[in-house]
Amino acid sequence: MEYLLMTRIAISVEGQSEREFVNLTLSPYFQINFDIVLQPIIICTKRLCSGKKFLGGGVNIDRVCNEITNLLHSFDYVTTFYDFYGFPNPNNFNVNQLEKSIFTRINSEKLIPYIQKYEFETLLFCAPEIIANEVNNDNAKTEVEQIITSFNGNIEDINNSVDTAPSKRLIKLFNDYDEFYTKTYHGPLIIEEVGIDAIRNLCPRFNSWVEKLSAL
Repeated sequence: MEYLLMTRIAISVEGQSEREFVNLTLSPYFQINFDIVLQPIIICTKRLCSGKKFLGGGVNIDRVCNEITNLLHSFDYVTTFYDFYGFPNPNNFNVNQLEKSIFTRINSEKLIPYIQKYEFETLLFCAPEIIANEVNNDNAKTEVEQIITSFNGNIEDINNSVDTAPSKRLIKLFNDYDEFYTKTYHGPLIIEEVGIDAIRNLCPRFNSWVEKLSAL
């Protein structure tokens, strides 16, 4: 009965790693601290006449808005968690414009759009020491800290282009130490170790999103 009284929020996500992040870390955090149930749902990118659905990847504004519209009927609120670089032609707009465009298209107070700047992997840079543990080399910690310093300590700004996005930096870093970075494995694993509070302290934009959801 208590579960039924909780606020239910659908969170439309881009793929498996984002879903695992919600299930392992974000959802327990909201349920324990705010009596909010977050249910991750991987975006449907294609439906066949037979009813079969294809999930994950290939996000664009039309698909996102269609997914959100379908979810609004079944939940108290709907939010999103997509990579900015998951959208086509990201250089044509910025992350705030993209969120505003989605909200304008839906035009519902039940929607709290959030696009991760610039990728899910951005959040992993909150824990240089954990990344170093994953590659079994303490030098990696210094390398991650140097990347953060080069962006004036603003983790959410780590980026120069699609070729030097957070995920590309992590792939290179792992490769340099003869390891292989796997988004669906390392992403949720590292973030679970970091914890939501640590991410909130280091990522103001992410923190603002969490505050909006917790206020519901």
